[in-house]
Amino acid sequence: MRWQSKKASRKKIVQLFGSVLLFVSGLAVPCVAQGSPNSPFVNYDPESRTWTVGNESMEAIFQHSPEGFFRYRSLVNKKTGRVWAAPAAEPSSPIRLTVDGITLDENATYQLLRHSSLPIKPEGVRVLILFSTQAAQGQVRFEAEVYAGQPFLRFRTFYTNTKSQRSFVTEADMLSWKFAGANEVFRGFFVGQWKFGGARGNFEPHEVNLTEAEQAAEAFTGAYGDHSAWGALRDGQDHGIVAGWEYDGRARAHAEHRKDTGVVRLDAQVMRLNHPLGPLDEFAVPAAFLGLFQGDWDEAGYRTQRFVEAVLAAPMPDPEIFPYVMFDTWGYGEAIHEDALRQAAERAAALGAEVFTVDLGWAVRIGDWYPDPEKFPSGLKAFSDYVHSLGMKFGLHFAPLEAMPDSAVLREHPDWEAYNPRRQTNYFGATPLCASHRPVREWIIAETLRIIREYGVDWLLQDGENMVKYCESTEHSHDPNDSVYSNAVDGLHEILRAVQEAEPGVVWENCEDGGGMQTFHMLQHYVTSIINDNADHLVTRQGVWGSTFPFPPRYTDRYMIVTPDNTYVTRSHMFGGPFILMQRITEWSWPMLEFMRREVEIYKSIRQLMRDGKVYHLTPPPDGTFNDAIQSYHESSDQSVIFLYREDLGPSLETVWPRGLRSDGFYRVSFQETGQSYTATGSGLMEQGIPVTFRQKGMAEIISIQPVVQ
Repeated sequence: MRWQSKKASRKKIVQLFGSVLLFVSGLAVPCVAQGSPNSPFVNYDPESRTWTVGNESMEAIFQHSPEGFFRYRSLVNKKTGRVWAAPAAEPSSPIRLTVDGITLDENATYQLLRHSSLPIKPEGVRVLILFSTQAAQGQVRFEAEVYAGQPFLRFRTFYTNTKSQRSFVTEADMLSWKFAGANEVFRGFFVGQWKFGGARGNFEPHEVNLTEAEQAAEAFTGAYGDHSAWGALRDGQDHGIVAGWEYDGRARAHAEHRKDTGVVRLDAQVMRLNHPLGPLDEFAVPAAFLGLFQGDWDEAGYRTQRFVEAVLAAPMPDPEIFPYVMFDTWGYGEAIHEDALRQAAERAAALGAEVFTVDLGWAVRIGDWYPDPEKFPSGLKAFSDYVHSLGMKFGLHFAPLEAMPDSAVLREHPDWEAYNPRRQTNYFGATPLCASHRPVREWIIAETLRIIREYGVDWLLQDGENMVKYCESTEHSHDPNDSVYSNAVDGLHEILRAVQEAEPGVVWENCEDGGGMQTFHMLQHYVTSIINDNADHLVTRQGVWGSTFPFPPRYTDRYMIVTPDNTYVTRSHMFGGPFILMQRITEWSWPMLEFMRREVEIYKSIRQLMRDGKVYHLTPPPDGTFNDAIQSYHESSDQSVIFLYREDLGPSLETVWPRGLRSDGFYRVSFQETGQSYTATGSGLMEQGIPVTFRQKGMAEIISIQPVVQ
């Protein structure tokens, strides 16, 4: 936004910001009036020099003290009365970064230049506070925002170099917060992400007693990290805080409760940072958010998911039917041909698929993104047109940050490689490209747009070994010691922004190495994300179990590559985001095709309920030794669906206890497999459970719970 000066028309500013201006010490200070009781607001008190940012659910208070310190004072859950105050003896500031060896944090002093607020979508308000600092000879802008109906505070910091020479930012903390917690016990919770084919990570849960732990709980997040960029903590009365950070690069995050001082501390540090700033250049610390909840980890996840869907996530295509039923050609590997794929497309359409994706193998080679003439003698656009004629969208696999050594782009520009002498992996023999190097980025943007337009692409499956590259090249336009931040922000982020602005109708799927970039920036550009790659039924459910804490269920797509010959297999891949078939469909028998057609119909009948419902993890994470269950409960419609899976070692008679139902409500309980149903009260179902009988092994039951109108 452009800052308003003292001389600006008062009427114009009031109309623009919906604010009343107070002139204090020569500063234009907007004081946002609160409209309806539920409207987000920003209030400034010039006497105490405090800003209060809030809505009907929460409020946060920040202060610029007479000594010049900018500090956080409190975060209040207005529904429960729980106050998360800054420690009295240990100040806390949401600003923490280091410039030219000078740390700007709770102990730095600032001169207030101006501040303002403005309405933002969807139905929110943002406060902007601009400081100067003599210590680092620069300007710091802090922004915080809240939204109607969301108990969340979203925030970010910017630094502008006002010196005449270059500066370097070497430290940036996205989550610099401290809370008072004397005489309390705190537990923490976070989840992994997909790592090295699942061998080192598959969204496994990590729960820790922060009060008793000898050291801080640590998460390594971002592309090719070990954990998702999210965590939660709660006290002994189940008052809790959730946190997430919007950065695809690598970061180290910590949570700890120091018993000696009674301080709860959070941080999330950008790794390997050495970002140069020329005169008047601006550095952006990636945004993050804090949210408040009351309850268990399921509640922490659900509140996060509702905030994400309301504020952050990429808009859903076709919200009345998304997530889609999809078919992907990787069951055939790279041995594809347009004739066979036409047959596959016909069968996929007959099953009810809504997207047909041509996976890796369609191009001449990785990096030479033109259709292989032997595989597509009629051209890829002709095949795309055929898919469209069958009523499906056309999806295409694309790994824009990779190229084979013998590809034209690397033969002509061998210096475009992301130079990393310690690299031990590659993507199908391809070499990584350095997206933060300006000419590489420009080529990728142009090539992506060409592919979309020439081949009629509706759905882009972006893949790659690691979408945020390491690069130590001294010949590139980025600093050799800053490649992680640069490849994330100046590279991947800029590519996505440019292409998606030019082709907003094309939707993107994140397929970073099977689910290795689960961040809250990722979901701002992709409509879904893979959570495990070509996995069997049990591994798939394990991934779904963990990923549905931090991320909305639509961001849990799974690829079903195993033969779908029973409900245990098909329904292990059904809960969550897009239902993706990935087999040799042209080799299926007619009974199998008919079976899958029915399974697709079942998925379509419940996909919106799963997408928008609260996930209850009714059993521990599945491990193959017991029958596991997961539930989705839709608050506004009071409907539920439960998936119950029978393992070989599990009993044939199982009882499942649903959650979230209205105790005094009446419900019709129906079983997909037996066709039986009965009516019971919500309290009866939650206290006595639902008995389920499995006729055989290799089964998964779907239980529908519908409210009965009395």
